[in-house]
Amino acid sequence: MIKIGNMLWRIGKLLDFDQQLAWTRDAGFDGVGFHASAGIPGDWRGIEPSACTAGERKRLRKEIGKFAFAEIHAPFKIELQSKTLSSGITALAPVLELAQDLGAGTVTVHALVSDSDANSGLAGWLVPMQTLNAQAIQAKTKVALEIVAGFDKVMGWGLSNVGVNLDVGHMYSPSNRQTLSDAGGIGNLIRHIGSTLIHLHLHDIDGDTDHIEIGTGKVAFEEIAAALQAIGYQHNATLELNPDRVSPEGVRRSAEYVRCCLREVKTG
Repeated sequence: MIKIGNMLWRIGKLLDFDQQLAWTRDAGFDGVGFHASAGIPGDWRGIEPSACTAGERKRLRKEIGKFAFAEIHAPFKIELQSKTLSSGITALAPVLELAQDLGAGTVTVHALVSDSDANSGLAGWLVPMQTLNAQAIQAKTKVALEIVAGFDKVMGWGLSNVGVNLDVGHMYSPSNRQTLSDAGGIGNLIRHIGSTLIHLHLHDIDGDTDHIEIGTGKVAFEEIAAALQAIGYQHNATLELNPDRVSPEGVRRSAEYVRCCLREVKTG
């Protein structure tokens, strides 16, 4: 069955990074995700690569190694797009290094790949993405581009260590409804992306309010589970739940909701 992780921001009142790790492990999650940035004091916590010493990296690798998988989310300020692609890839270097040091198998980064962008084809993107792919191979990780369009472009690159992270909640946001409709729904979109899909971010959405408890919004998780089985999905998924909108109990319920959908499809 697909392994489920929990993205660390803050869990209820838990802010300390090690406390969040322990809570996630005790709650039965298979994996863990966290941001490659310090976060906001008193609000959420991540790991700032430049402030993480060799000794701390060694300690964290041991703690994170207790999970089946780990994901690092690149800082929000890094968004790969055609006009600033070179500088964006350069900014990712410390994140890839952190992933290698901590044994994180996935690095998620936001990207703006447009089907209508002439620069998103071979001339503008392929060579830089080949370079990023080589860097990911060297770091023993995979780079998952979190995108809401341009899926065919990424599929066309055919890269071994650069693929798609599909944030299912974002696909249901008002600004992306037409894209989802054109794809024939979330299940058909997953089937279309196929093997280029290398990670998932899971949360629910109701109107404009996203990152809410799974099973309380509009996302069709049963359809998602069926599509993942259809493509033989062998990768992982991370819950991304807003701690101001989801209680620790809601985080646990969300994980069980997803697992239930996956079990029902498998046994059905």
